[in-house]
Order: sequence, then structure tokens, then C-alpha cells
Amino acid sequence: MNQIQGLQIAKIAMGGMGLGFSDNKAIFVPFTAIGDVVEVQITLEKKDHAFAKVLTFHERGPGVQDPICEAFGGENASGGCDWLMVDYPTQTTWKDTLVQELFKHYQPETEIYPIVPADKPYHYRNKVFMPVGEDNYGIYARYSHEIVPHVACRIHPPIFDDIARMAFELCKLAKVEPYNEIEHSGTLRHIGLRCNKDASQILLILVTRSARLPFTNTIVRGLTEHFPQITGIVQNINRTKGNVILGEDDKQLWGQNYLEDTLSDQTFRIHYRSFWQVNTGTMENILAAMRAKLKSQSKVIDAYCGIGAIGLGLSDRIGELLGIEEVPEAVRDARANAEQNGIANARFITGKTEQLLAKAMQDFPADAIVLDPPRAGVEESALWAIRSANIHEILYLSCSPMSLARDLKILLTDGKYELASIAAFDMFPNTWHIECLAHLRLSK
Repeated sequence: MNQIQGLQIAKIAMGGMGLGFSDNKAIFVPFTAIGDVVEVQITLEKKDHAFAKVLTFHERGPGVQDPICEAFGGENASGGCDWLMVDYPTQTTWKDTLVQELFKHYQPETEIYPIVPADKPYHYRNKVFMPVGEDNYGIYARYSHEIVPHVACRIHPPIFDDIARMAFELCKLAKVEPYNEIEHSGTLRHIGLRCNKDASQILLILVTRSARLPFTNTIVRGLTEHFPQITGIVQNINRTKGNVILGEDDKQLWGQNYLEDTLSDQTFRIHYRSFWQVNTGTMENILAAMRAKLKSQSKVIDAYCGIGAIGLGLSDRIGELLGIEEVPEAVRDARANAEQNGIANARFITGKTEQLLAKAMQDFPADAIVLDPPRAGVEESALWAIRSANIHEILYLSCSPMSLARDLKILLTDGKYELASIAAFDMFPNTWHIECLAHLRLSK
């Protein structure tokens, strides 16, 4: 089976691809919508399923639109977006269906709320790191390290493209060689940008293979004179091979290495290395939902706390807060943020959650724990430690519904906890990714 004529896309699968069926085999096709009828070419075939690419669209399903992005779809598509080909209401409908299908079998009484849409479906993303190649920069293609150049991205602020373009050209004029990943040669590896909510403060991070960056003053002067929104330029030095973007060393080329942003009427200092949700509007919605579920004056552990955004953002509901975070710069920011916002009932410890959590729960008998782990989820040992501590409330925020589903199976073992609700939030419009908040209560 090399080609299939008249394949109808019946649903959207977890992972964002359209799903059709041919000869009792599931066929996954990227960049297709429910209701599309397509001719496809098989690209990878397994025993019970296959992956394919579209050769021809015969019919288009409801909600399909012009993606207005030269890097979307096609043979060499950017890996940054999945669903630019459909309108935003259609995207949220699909995400609702994915969440319902994944979690509806856990406990019949669990309430699964409709997804909360993003305030801004476009140009919402406040951080990007663009890889640099021999002649261009852009976003990696899906499942590869081939760089897909673009002129204007639909998900990050337009000014990011303007700054990146000038930074790339200035580095070329300064004879800064682009990085060659295969040979581990050259200098400029990534152009990184972060901004606050209104893009009035922007950090530029130039990731290089070596400490040498010629004509630094010329590069800095050209950028800062043209873009007064830039408040800091950092050179991060990553001498290692591999996929990790940031290295351990850096130089402050100009300005400051952090920016300030607001969340829940609080001001946060964010180091360029620190985690901060890429969509602050959606994070506001999540905090409101968390606030409604916490009992007043609870003792709360904020695991994977980063710069303290969640715990401090909930301070009006918290009697005492303990934050755990492994990135030292983030912990310093968390402490500074607590002081800056006049929050005296919070303290933070540095280290991996999985290593510190069991003892932390002994020393700090919490009423509730907030979990906001990386995409891989929470290590199993930490989940069993939480169960052993008999914490009354668990608020588990996840950017990976599959990791959350796996971890819930442990937390819900033998009925010790009940899954009160699942709430979905659109943190990442135009992609299939979904932010989910699970609320668990200790069974009585």
C-alpha cells in the first residue's frame, strides 16, 4: 500500500495528526482536518497503522482556512505549528474532544470542564530560540534538525522576527560563523528572545559555541539603537554537542539578564534561564481556577516552582508556602519576587523535587501540593511519596496530557484519591498541545 485514494479523515489523534482508516489500518496524516478527503502517500508503515503525507486534497472539512505562513505544511514544514490550517473555534473543539477521550474513563464522577480558550490565538508566545544554520535561521522541521526559515511567525510577537533578522545580519557582517551541528564548528548556534506581557521589555540571547564573539560592541549598538525595547543582551556559551540549547557559561553584553513581567497583579523578575509560561494570558486563567480550588490559609508545597509564579500568585489563599526548584537562578528570582511583592509567608529550597520532596513533606506537613513538572511528568518515586504523606489536595498542572494520564493512574491507585475535576486550558494555540489541571482530593 503506497498510495491511498479517497481517504477520509474521521478524527484528530493525540499528537495532532488527522486519522483515517483504510483496510482496517489506522492512517495518520499531518496537517489534515476532520472531514478532509485526501489522496495520500504512505511514508512509514507498521503492522496495524501507517503514517502518510497528503498528495491531493479532494474535499476540505469544516473550519479549514488559509494558514498565512510560508513555513507551514508542505514537504519542509516548521515544527512550531500543527493546526494553522483551521480556524480557532475548530481547534478548541478538537482539544475538548482529545481531553474528554483521554480522561473520561478514569472516574465516572469526575467533572471534565470545557477548554478555556486563549485570550490571544496568535502572537502569544513570549519566548523563542531559533537555531542558526549556514545561510539562515528559523525553526526546526518536524522530527529533524533541518532548519526551516521564515519571514513572519504567527505565534510569537512580530518584533521578534525583526530583531532576529537584524541580529543575524549583524553577526554575518561581523564574520561570526554559523554553527555546523554535524561538524561541531562555527560560532552562532541560536538566537533567543524573551519578552514581557506587552513586549515593552525584551531580552536577546545569542547562544554561541565559544566565548569569542567579534565586534560585540557594534552588534550591541546596532540592535539597541534600532530596538529601544531591548533591555538586555546576553551571550550564552554552549561548548557541548547535542540538543541542549543553553550552556552553563554566559556573558552580559549589555543591560540586564532578566526582565520583569506581571501576573495576578504581582510583578515577577524572570532570569533569562528561568521557566516562565509562554502564554501569560492563559496562565492568568489557570491561576484563577487554582485559586477557586484551594481552601483559605492552606499550607502549600509548590513543586517545580520555578521563579515562584504559581505559589506567589496564589498567596492570597495560602497561609504558608514552600517552593522547590532545581535551577539556582530561578530560586534567587523566587526569593526576590516574594520580597518585591511583600509576601513574607514563603520560602524556597534548591534541588530536584524528586530528591527533596519526601523529606520536605515530613518537615512541612502541607494541606495541598501544586505540581507543575516538565513535559515528562513526575517521577514515580515522588508520586508514591505524595500518596504516603496523605496530602489532602493535589493540583497537578501538566503540559502533556499523556504524562498526566500515566501519573494519575498511580495517584488514583486503590481509591486513595478521587479525581474531582480535569480543566483544560489553551496555552498553545495553533498546536495540538493542551495544558490540563487535575484536581485530586484525599478520599474520606
